[in-house]
Amino acid sequence: MARLLKDKIGLIFPLHLGGVKVKANLVPGGKRDAFDGGCPFKTLLEYGWLWDHNSEPHLHTCFLTDDKGRLAFGSRAKKRKRARDRIMMQTLRELGTFLLLLLFLQPILMSQSTPEDQQHGKNWLDLRDSGGPLVLDGKLDEEAWSRADEANVFTQRDPDEGMPSTEKTRIRVLYDKDNIYFGVECWDSQAEGILATELRRDNNFNNDDSFAIILDTFHDHRSAFLFRINPRGTQYDALITDEGRDVNSNWDEKWTAEATITEEGWFAEIQIPLKSIRFSSTSSDDASFGVDFERIIRRKNELSYWNNFSRDFDFMQVSQAGHLRGVTNTGNGLRLRIKPYLSGRVITQGAAGRNTNYLGDVGLEDLKLPITSSLTLDATLNTDFAQTEVDNQVINFDRVPVFFPEKREFFLEGAGIFEFGIFRGEGRPQLKLYHSRTIGLSDDGEEIPMLGGVKVAGKFGGKFSLGFLNAQTGDFGLRPGDNFTVFRLKRDVLSRSNLGFFFTNRQAEGGDFNRVVGIDQNLIFFDHLALVGMLGRSFTDGIDDNQITGAFQASWKDDLVDTGFGYVLLDENFQSDLGFLERPGTRKLESRFAISPRPNSDTIRQFTLSYRLEDFQRVVDNELETRLHHFSSNISFQDGSSIRIGPHRPTENLIDPLRLPGGLIVPVGRYSWWYSSFNYRLNPARKLSGSVGYRFEKDYYGEGGRRHQWQITPVIKFSSRFSTDIRYTINRIGLFGGELETFHQVNSGLNIAFSRKWLTSVKLQYNSSSDVIGVNFRLNYIYRPGDDFFIVYNDFRDRTDAPAELDRSLAMKFTHSFDF
Repeated sequence: MARLLKDKIGLIFPLHLGGVKVKANLVPGGKRDAFDGGCPFKTLLEYGWLWDHNSEPHLHTCFLTDDKGRLAFGSRAKKRKRARDRIMMQTLRELGTFLLLLLFLQPILMSQSTPEDQQHGKNWLDLRDSGGPLVLDGKLDEEAWSRADEANVFTQRDPDEGMPSTEKTRIRVLYDKDNIYFGVECWDSQAEGILATELRRDNNFNNDDSFAIILDTFHDHRSAFLFRINPRGTQYDALITDEGRDVNSNWDEKWTAEATITEEGWFAEIQIPLKSIRFSSTSSDDASFGVDFERIIRRKNELSYWNNFSRDFDFMQVSQAGHLRGVTNTGNGLRLRIKPYLSGRVITQGAAGRNTNYLGDVGLEDLKLPITSSLTLDATLNTDFAQTEVDNQVINFDRVPVFFPEKREFFLEGAGIFEFGIFRGEGRPQLKLYHSRTIGLSDDGEEIPMLGGVKVAGKFGGKFSLGFLNAQTGDFGLRPGDNFTVFRLKRDVLSRSNLGFFFTNRQAEGGDFNRVVGIDQNLIFFDHLALVGMLGRSFTDGIDDNQITGAFQASWKDDLVDTGFGYVLLDENFQSDLGFLERPGTRKLESRFAISPRPNSDTIRQFTLSYRLEDFQRVVDNELETRLHHFSSNISFQDGSSIRIGPHRPTENLIDPLRLPGGLIVPVGRYSWWYSSFNYRLNPARKLSGSVGYRFEKDYYGEGGRRHQWQITPVIKFSSRFSTDIRYTINRIGLFGGELETFHQVNSGLNIAFSRKWLTSVKLQYNSSSDVIGVNFRLNYIYRPGDDFFIVYNDFRDRTDAPAELDRSLAMKFTHSFDF
């Protein structure tokens, strides 16, 4: 064969070397070889076929050389490691090109017009001096209200976009050196239809009429404070970052609201202390805020707004808000807040409750020190999280871990600034490079002692956002404590965009470490086009290479169309000890398209048809891990109810057996099947609301497999003081034609509110897979805004063995803040 090739003159042989197509020009006598593309392999002195018989044959390398060792012929190479290296290098080149383009464009982006030059809300309100503190009683009968500027034109978003609100709404605004006051008049021609069932602070008002204020205190058209009340004066507040990319509903600050219901409607007075919100201000110049108002009339399912009524934008997109001007000669706000705590706890553990401990503690819940008017330092010492709500019980039937949200107050304050590297799947994060639950909580959710922490968050220089956090944990069993550091810096560009840098570090006392460093972008063009990108690298003790992560997403979203595509890479050795990685060592390709027309109908408000593809491949061998085809159709009715039908086609490629709950084992192999889900959500204006759902999977992990899932989530409002919400899920699963096994999962709550200050909840939990029964009782007395007394009782019993393992605790905690 070699002799035959040498006799050929001027033949051009197409070669594939490492997957790269090249050409070899064979010259008589083998005097020289000409290559276009090069050759990454060493030539062999002999020729032959190399086969891998472990599975299917693979042709690795086959080279013919002349008598002087020069290449005469090369065949296709398919060697897994080198193919992976080639793909990795190609990926890095693509990401590198993207970053170079980003760096090249940055001066151009920063030279664009400032936010003040962009098209934002057109409506203005002028703040006027109240002449002194106002008495809040919800009646608006003080003479000062007659001098206030007012907003009295509200426009519908739903059901009739652009039409005037069907009920009169008037908002008036005043201020003094310490507070901003809002007077709210929600007139109603059928006052008997006003819905007000919620007394618990920070619970959603899905069943109630409500009024909301959004305050963009830095006037940067990106972040804001959200204040919402219902006709009983029940309060809800949240922090909004990057126009709703992060909404922190667990943020709590001191503000007051009082409301009254009359035969003409409902009315409220709201007082927001200037020291409860951060903003840039001086004693000589006017400061202006972004502001918008929302009114929801629940029985009509009507949403109306002062400024941002377009369906193409969400209320959280504060770039569309109006303006509040004239904040002058205010005080310096909060100078110092010290909030200590005192707690006591009784803990019983072990079978038959043989181990009981009595603990008492004192510490610093929070020390808040403003560095500037817009940059704040928070510190905590001997931190205690006894009042934190327990996590829901979950039976996990997926091959990926469950994501649990953060609920601890110290980490939630200013959390939006720290957000980076977040990419979502269907309804949950799949990648989150900083997830604060990794600090002070074990993988099983057990509390690790936190010795203390310090945090700096806010804005400086007008366009920069800064976040810095350092926390130290104590010993946990045989594991020494860790030190955690997070640094975040963002720079606002264009009207609604930003570029950023991030760094995380976990350092163990023994020297073990993990660090992640990277850059990201969030660019918005043409109001609805979003280009989101991120590139990072981890540095882990004992690992030297393959530690890259990168992602890029492009999307367009308005009221009619939601479409986009994305790419996410998690290298095989990339690790983030302060983050959540659902599928480490994979690359993901994603595309989606949804259309949501609104028919001219008295019954149907909008329906949505959507398709989404998620494709995960393993980095190490470029083989499929998971592929998901999501189809969905959703009908939203005018009364607020909805129906969703969602056919899906998953494909799972298992290289290791998958262990499901109940001892079910899926062997190694590739499995594809169809399933469909149905969900009906009831009208939220009714006393009985919530949803019911059913899901059926045929040939679940193989022929003859099946899965039935029923989910019932009723919400019953017996009165404004007593309600219940039940989450009950039943799964019946069988593999390969075997018997069906039944799994029960319960997370139900009973809520008793004696008043807006005395709040009681009882949570009942059951997990049949681990045979765990749990009861959580929580009494919260808010004796003044921002200060609480808690009584928390937990009782969890693991009945897998006899006698049952018991974990019982009773905790009391008292906080009191001192403001200077």
